[in-house]
Amino acid sequence: MNNVSCPHCGVTVSPDSAFCGACGTKLAAQPSDVAAAGSSSPGWQQPAASSAPPPDPNQPPPTSYPLPGFSPPPNTYTPPAGAYAPPAGAYPPLVPGVKLIGQNTKWAIGLGIVALFCCGPLTGVPGLFLAKKEMDEIAAGRAPFLDEGWAKGAYYLNIVALVLFVLGLCVFWGVGGQHHF
Repeated sequence: MNNVSCPHCGVTVSPDSAFCGACGTKLAAQPSDVAAAGSSSPGWQQPAASSAPPPDPNQPPPTSYPLPGFSPPPNTYTPPAGAYAPPAGAYPPLVPGVKLIGQNTKWAIGLGIVALFCCGPLTGVPGLFLAKKEMDEIAAGRAPFLDEGWAKGAYYLNIVALVLFVLGLCVFWGVGGQHHF
């Protein structure tokens, strides 16, 4: 048998090949009776064009997979009914098992640190309320993506800052009351 060339890439392939070995073009094999009759055709032809229109690149991908029982993997978090969704762009994409620190918790931690060193109740009380608000949201199930441990830590940090402030006032007034000039 004579070798023929692929109509797509021009590589020489055997006439009984179903696909081109170089480019993968499907080759339609010619029936053996036509080859025996001495036909001048190469023994195969380029595949016919599909009657279906090409897919539109502006259309979204299909919502279901061609195989039954399979669906695309979820790529975003969908909160339960009544929950507040994370603000767009404020949080990175969610990874299963990884909890995030909420904005209220971050503020509560900062206010607690400031309350420890200088401002006492001016920053400790708002920090206490922000941490409590975040803990309530997590406990109610409206913020399941937030880490409750950090919220509790911020809450107790603000309580410690307020207690230390009160103890500092007691020591200051106690020591100040003992010295008479």
